[in-house]
Amino acid sequence: MKTKIAIACDDVGFERKEDIRKYLEQEKGAEVVYDPVKTQADGVNNFARLADEMAEFIQKDGCRLGIYICGTGIGFTCQVNKHWGIRAVAVTNPYSARRARLSNNAQIIGLGCRVNDLEYTKMIVDEWFDNPFDFATARENSKKNLLEAEKSDNALLVKPDHIAWNMGFRPDA
Repeated sequence: MKTKIAIACDDVGFERKEDIRKYLEQEKGAEVVYDPVKTQADGVNNFARLADEMAEFIQKDGCRLGIYICGTGIGFTCQVNKHWGIRAVAVTNPYSARRARLSNNAQIIGLGCRVNDLEYTKMIVDEWFDNPFDFATARENSKKNLLEAEKSDNALLVKPDHIAWNMGFRPDA
């Protein structure tokens, strides 16, 4: 079964998004199920709206992973992390991408086309995409931290009624 993934970008990251989309589909065997930015103009001044849309898409279990590409990946991840259950990290190197997934079960990564070239970006995507969080083998500290993150989300954020899965805080039933 193909891994479903969301991808979006601003106008600056449009060309890189197109390259990464092709890479995900052709080399990683992923199915891109959310890609609202069809032209470079679609990405102008839309990171906040796109973050909100991608968060809701993931919360509704349209997919469980997402990538956003802009100049740095920072603004989008700041916005998307405001949503209950979402863990997003702007990453600039393969090791951080791997740890974002293995330690924090991060569903979304933000990538900067002004930070890394295409080939290095592919290495970052590989480390995040190819190393899924596994509750059976994850460090106990990572699993405890996910439960604490859920408690924090419950205390600080409103859990939407449309949440359709456990958001990776615990193993699927």
